[in-house]
Amino acid sequence: MNHNKMIIKKIALVSMLLAIAIALDVITGIIPGLNLSMPLGGRIFNVALFPILLIGVLLGPLYGISGAVIYGILGFFLDGYALANFAEDLNQALLVFFLDYVIAFGALGLSGFFKKSLESPFKFSVVVIITMLIRWLSSTIVGAVLWVSYATSDEWTSNLLNSVGNQAFIYSGIYNGIYTLTTILTLIVIGLSTRNQLRVIKENYHLV
Repeated sequence: MNHNKMIIKKIALVSMLLAIAIALDVITGIIPGLNLSMPLGGRIFNVALFPILLIGVLLGPLYGISGAVIYGILGFFLDGYALANFAEDLNQALLVFFLDYVIAFGALGLSGFFKKSLESPFKFSVVVIITMLIRWLSSTIVGAVLWVSYATSDEWTSNLLNSVGNQAFIYSGIYNGIYTLTTILTLIVIGLSTRNQLRVIKENYHLV
């Protein structure tokens, strides 16, 4: 296939997967059970992240990271911009932008460095865990620096903070760890259920 046509094909696939991710985020946000969220933000079963993870798995790191970062930036302007208003200054607002959105979502694009992740359930599971742990770390840092100050606004988060002796990083790690773990399990289940079909798509279209 012509090189330029292949590039156009890959960009089109990135656009399609981004659109699917946004649609899933909206749809699951109104479905009971799937719309479960943590008290101060964080979707319990974030199935919308699966298409973002796929960009890297199917197309490699360049498209994977680019697509994931674009999704993060879109997410910031769709809902994160309002969160940034809680920041006390520009530095904190930028912290929200980069750690909660650009890096946290961009981490999923690192799946592109694991081109053979669809070859076995174990490899795919490892990729999900690695990328989500990076996302967790980024969210934990911004949570400990900024969002911990809002923990007292909710009874559950307030009790969690008190139970760890007001240790911001421990609190944030546990808080973000809960929805990260459930999302890891969700992504692995979806991935293993569709792995064979995805391998066929990747091989037939010579995506990487």
